[in-house]
Amino acid sequence: MKRAALGKGLSALLPEGGGTGRGVLEIPVSAIRPNPLQPRRQFSQESLQELAASLKTHGFLQPVVVAPAEGGYVLIAGERRWRAAQLAGLAKVPAVVHQADTDGERLALALIENLQREDLTPIEEARAYLQLRTELGLSQEEIAERVGKDRSTVANALRLLSLPLSVQALVDEGKLSAGHARTLAGLSDPQKQEELAQRCVAEGWSVRELERRLRPPARKAKPSKDPETLAAEDRLAMSLGTKVAIHRRRRGGEIRIAFASEAELIRLYRKLAGEGS
Repeated sequence: MKRAALGKGLSALLPEGGGTGRGVLEIPVSAIRPNPLQPRRQFSQESLQELAASLKTHGFLQPVVVAPAEGGYVLIAGERRWRAAQLAGLAKVPAVVHQADTDGERLALALIENLQREDLTPIEEARAYLQLRTELGLSQEEIAERVGKDRSTVANALRLLSLPLSVQALVDEGKLSAGHARTLAGLSDPQKQEELAQRCVAEGWSVRELERRLRPPARKAKPSKDPETLAAEDRLAMSLGTKVAIHRRRRGGEIRIAFASEAELIRLYRKLAGEGS
């Protein structure tokens, strides 16, 4: 498989102009099966119905892309259009046939085509990156180069897959944004991630609100000592020849006297006991 071809994505497989024309065949809908390696899992039924109505009225603006497979063809790109064609009751769909010889090549083309679209959920996008890494052995840098994104974008997306499946499902359903998910991925406690994700949904927290809730509470500044106490500490320190701290409470308090050695402890004891130095 040539790397250069993968970098071009879907545009390398479609005729110029994107419409049905030269190089495009009419293939029976029933002869095409979905790609089992397809990263996209969420297909809105309402959106498919709208697309089906559009296909009936306007036809296909862009063909699907398929590869020969046993008993027919397997989809590389355009599963949403293919599903909508079934709903519309169409017998055939316009298709470009690409000779993808291996599962790896079909996977790469399907992933890159999907990643170049805008309608993948953040979790689907992350799964696509993971498949490129595990199935094709690509590094984060190579993945970023293939799909035209920064390496940090790929790395941040992959972090989302460390979230509990219940949290990933909320992202897939559009109840949590990618920003919420990235913030939650910074936590190490799965139970805390789930709890906060549910609160984000139930209470309508913004990403900023979630970040605010995760910030550690500001430490309260210790009240400064009054001048009388500070003066008493200084006098005792000068008298004893060591550091002295006075801590007042609502009732009473304590005096702390520091010593650095056993000999100094004996000296302080004798001084306080009135036995001389």
